[in-house]
Amino acid sequence: MTVNNGTSGNESPAYQNQDEVLTDFINPFWEELFSKGYVLKKNLAAVKESILFKYSPFTSLSEEKNNIINEIIRQPQNYIVSGLAGTGKTVVLTNLAARLSQTYPNKRIAVVVKTNWVKSAQKIFQAYSVKNIDVFTAYKLIKSGEQYDYVLVDEAHRLRRYYSKGNHVTQDIFNKDENQNELKLLGKLNPCFILFYDPAQTIRPSDIPKKDYNTFLTDNEFKELKLTKEYRVNINELNKTYTSDDFMTGIQEFLQIDSSNAKFDHNIFQSYLTNPDAYFGVVNSIHELFDYLDDCENYEPATQNRVMAGYTREWASHQKENRDRNDVYDWVEGKYHWKWNSDSENWLMKKNSRIEIGSIHAVQGIDLNYAGVIISTDISIDNTGKIIGIPENYKDRNGQYKSDDYSKEGFSNFIKNIYYVLLTRGIDGVRVYFEDKKMQQYFYDFMGINKEIQ
Repeated sequence: MTVNNGTSGNESPAYQNQDEVLTDFINPFWEELFSKGYVLKKNLAAVKESILFKYSPFTSLSEEKNNIINEIIRQPQNYIVSGLAGTGKTVVLTNLAARLSQTYPNKRIAVVVKTNWVKSAQKIFQAYSVKNIDVFTAYKLIKSGEQYDYVLVDEAHRLRRYYSKGNHVTQDIFNKDENQNELKLLGKLNPCFILFYDPAQTIRPSDIPKKDYNTFLTDNEFKELKLTKEYRVNINELNKTYTSDDFMTGIQEFLQIDSSNAKFDHNIFQSYLTNPDAYFGVVNSIHELFDYLDDCENYEPATQNRVMAGYTREWASHQKENRDRNDVYDWVEGKYHWKWNSDSENWLMKKNSRIEIGSIHAVQGIDLNYAGVIISTDISIDNTGKIIGIPENYKDRNGQYKSDDYSKEGFSNFIKNIYYVLLTRGIDGVRVYFEDKKMQQYFYDFMGINKEIQ
């Protein structure tokens, strides 16, 4: 039996008494289906939190997302789809790929994702029997030399240029040409290009600089389509005066990523002082972040929750001689200790990931329900009130500048972008721990929280 339930983006609006309908009718009906063997999971919430549900290529879409997909289908050309974290770029990508596959069954479609998402993307398209789509990293697609009619690039801000301090294993595609980058090499495959892009998420010197990106876009006549509505953050608080946009704007302003002095409701960053169930909050230790996730899972067992941190610890547990040892830890806090993410590829699905701490490379591009974030010592505030990166505390070896290319401002921007990504992973809640107390005091002062760090 073949079921084609593609909605082509029809939106399903909220309705009156939605929670009661879910509790009194939908959940019992689902459990009845489970008891008769028609579905494999008893808990409907677990289905909703699965990656197959979140990124289903047949999910309902907002009008904005559907209009973008329709335009790309109708008018094949090069496009850049831009949007901040949480605006749904990856959801648009999976839906667009499925629609292209249906509309042009004889066209070859390549979907390019970061290493940590290859298996997930393959699983999504296979589960829904979407044909004529192949999933690659940019490096592997370039190495293959295969020609495709459409190339869709997720996290396009992470495409790389030749950089002598980059990952030498994957630098061979550049032939030591300082003017070469993955955009140009993918362009040689003669595709219709669709790039999904947020310049605020570039995090390494080897990422293609914005000026080089703009040159490529102009030379190849890209049309920009913008995603403007933030959908990731879900704030369920009674009598709240703030929205998800207030959170996203507040994070950008706090990190000095956006210098426009945009207005936002500071109450979203203050409400935890009186409401322990608030969307956002600050805690006093790393182990409290894990305690927070434990509490969340007691109430919502089917959720996906992780602790993440700035890259300020050596990855000792990953060294060859330590990989099989249970007594080597990367993070230590009194009697507590944790390891870095055991793998960057598909880390969220790994058995022990819930008791590990994820780096930026394990979590960029993924959604969590509840997130714990360690704002570590690679970022601080100077005497002028400006946020700066601290190079000596930054341990990402592939993220280091060349000695003749170091830029204090550029490095600080990378670190700020990393925390922008980490702080915007959580759908239902975020808790933050500051290792640098100057940074914590700056946060309190910026958000109007009347507290003094002792």
